[in-house]
Formats: sequence, structure tokens, C-alpha cells
Amino acid sequence: MAAMRIEADCEKIRANAVAVTELCARHGIAVAGVTKCVCGEPDVARAMLAGGCTMLADARLANIARMRDAGIEAPILLLRLPALSETADVVHLCDLSLVSEVDTVRALSAAARGQGATHQVILMVEGGDRREGVMPEDTVAACRDILALPNIELAGVGTSLNCLCGVLPTPQNQQAFADLVERVEAELGIRFRLVSAGHTGNLHLVQSGQVPARFNHFRVGEAILTGTDFSTWAPLPMPYQDAFTVYAEVIEVKDKPSAPDGQVGPDAFMQVHEWPDLGVRRRAILALGEIDLRTASLKPMRPGVTIVGASSDHLVLDVTEAEPPVRLGEELGFDTLYPAVSTGWASSCTTKVVHELAR
Repeated sequence: MAAMRIEADCEKIRANAVAVTELCARHGIAVAGVTKCVCGEPDVARAMLAGGCTMLADARLANIARMRDAGIEAPILLLRLPALSETADVVHLCDLSLVSEVDTVRALSAAARGQGATHQVILMVEGGDRREGVMPEDTVAACRDILALPNIELAGVGTSLNCLCGVLPTPQNQQAFADLVERVEAELGIRFRLVSAGHTGNLHLVQSGQVPARFNHFRVGEAILTGTDFSTWAPLPMPYQDAFTVYAEVIEVKDKPSAPDGQVGPDAFMQVHEWPDLGVRRRAILALGEIDLRTASLKPMRPGVTIVGASSDHLVLDVTEAEPPVRLGEELGFDTLYPAVSTGWASSCTTKVVHELAR
């Protein structure tokens, strides 16, 4: 057995997907299940579809190719803006893509024409988080250019918050985007099929009925996979927050002073920490480190265990009050937040175990 692994329970993921899609459906919103966190793991993708997601979404073409090779035929949306160098593959593998550069859409048009296909795009509009998207005042002009291109369908418009600068979705900025959508539609004389204006961070507003009626498409990963929204910690109606579990083996158990001895500088990841002197404590080291996954997003499952810190390859725990006591060679389990799952699943150093849907 591997000294460290991460396990996924697809039945719990399916149940969370049911909860998300039913919540959104009550407000006329379809859900794209985001698979980038698990690198396009086909069984997880199937669990999302079984839970009611109308399409899948991923940020990397390699992940999408993995799902296609596994026989998944559902519509797939490319989340990251297409690179000019990969437009032919985007058209071949994806039904839709998020775009913000008209020149890129021109390249998609040429690729689609060459493949005898029609490719759908969602124009992203800057909503305040300062990541991808045209500025609001440029939306009409960009839509006009896209509508003129052959083999391209302008399926709709979208926006994204809370990903770069951490700008939170609010009733005010959601409504401002909905108002912009309607102004653009009126000026162009069209109605967008998709207004893709939300993700996990919007779900608490859906729960409270504060989502604009014009929104009809969300891109959701975290709530389905981990049952949480760590941007707001708003309680969500997800049945499971433990669909993923990390296990690692104990490779040392010793009593040690809690305070370091010597001048302290940056650690292996250029962070400077303060180490309070708590006296001599029982400490355990696990075969797990920052190279494997983001350890700050782990929560020990055993009572009395706390995380002291981590280096590249070692996770240090205070196990003084652990119940039962921690012993050399045993495994300890951890509940996980989204950052731990996403980094752990992408790491070549971790063993992944997938418990499939019940037949």
C-alpha cells in the first residue's frame, strides 16, 4: 500500500451533484460540472452527469481528451481561454469554450471551418475580479465581431468572480451583470441562450433567492466535490463534505521541544513562521508534504491531532492529545478542502483511488 494516497467516493459526489443541480434548477439554472480539480477523472465526471449536470467543464485539453478517450460523449466546455496554438484541438474535443479575444475566435472559426464543424463560444465579460473578459463597454462590439464569423455560434456571455482578486458575488454585482446582458441583447436584437454567470461562490445567493432571473448557467466544481464554499463558508445543502479523504503513513513519533533552536528564516517555500514555545510535545511525521498537495487544506480526522507545519516531503503533527495514541507505521486520515484535492490529484507523487458509482 502506498505511504500516501487520496481517495474519491463517486456515490457521495453524485449525491452532491444532485443537491447542486436541484437547487439551481429551481431557479432555471443548468449546471456544468467542473472536473479540473480531478484532472478529468472519468468516473468522477460520470458521477457529476449522473447527478444531473447538463455538461462538463475543464480547463485543460489533456483532461478533456482523457474524458473523451474514456467514452464520455456529454457536452464539454473549455474553461480556460483557448490558446491560439491549440484552436484545432479545442474544436475537435470541446463543444463550447469561454473566450475573450476576438482574434482567438477567428482562429476557432478557421479551425471549425476546416473540420466541417460549428463551435460554440461564451464571451467572458470583466465583472470586477480583473481576470479574463472584455470590459463591459466593449461587449457589444465584441459580440458583433463574433456573430459575423462562420462556423461559430455565440452561445452566450459569462463572467467570473472570486478567482483572482477574491471579489465576492453580491446581489448588487450580479444584478449589474444581468442589466448589462439585457442592454447588450437589446442593442444587438438577440437573446443569449446561455448567461453563464456563476459558480460555487454564487450558490448561497441562489439559496436565498437573490440570483437574477436572467442567469441560467453555472460552472460548479467545489460544491459538488467537497460540499463547501471556502470563499464565504456559507452553509450549503450538500449531503457530503467528505467525498475525498487523504491517508498518509506515520514515519516518526517522538517527544520534541515545540520551539526551534536557532535563528529562524524562510522555510522551504519562502514563508516565515512564528513558533510559540509550548514546551515538549509529542510529534508525529507523516509521509506527505507540500509537493504532494496543499497541506493547509487538510483537517485531521483523529481527535486531538493538529497540524504543526509541512515541508516538501514531511507533514508534522502535534499528537500529544491524540485519542487513540498515534503509533509508528499506522495511517492517519484527513478530510480535505478543494485546494488539497486539486493539488493532490494533479501531483504525480500521490496515489489516487476512485470508488466508482454503484452499479
